Amino acid sequence: DDATYACGPVPNNNSGSYLTMLSADGLMFGIINIVGNFGTVFVDQSYWQSAIAAKPTSASKGYLLGGLCWFAIPFSLATSLGLASTALMLPITAGEAGSGLVPPAVATHLLGDVGSILILTML
Repeated sequence: DDATYACGPVPNNNSGSYLTMLSADGLMFGIINIVGNFGTVFVDQSYWQSAIAAKPTSASKGYLLGGLCWFAIPFSLATSLGLASTALMLPITAGEAGSGLVPPAVATHLLGDVGSILILTML
């Protein structure tokens, strides 16, 4: 039902929900991200140098821990700021959202110019 969500249901998500792990587009993004990140690891010399210099047990633990730490930042930012833009009903077009302008829009709306500077500093 369209009245349940502020901007309507999300196509291809479980029951049209904004917050779900059953998303066809999210699964496709995850697969593309994993393949792309594997390419980065195999081509970047710094990964090879650290892997060769470290003990095998330390390297495997370090890479797993590093991956989990890296994942937390984009996941928490995308979830919190994306849902905040929907909750605040900010006038963000699909083109702007596709260009990655949701975080600056939310930060600017909530914190003013300081929010814009913080997002720019984070980048």
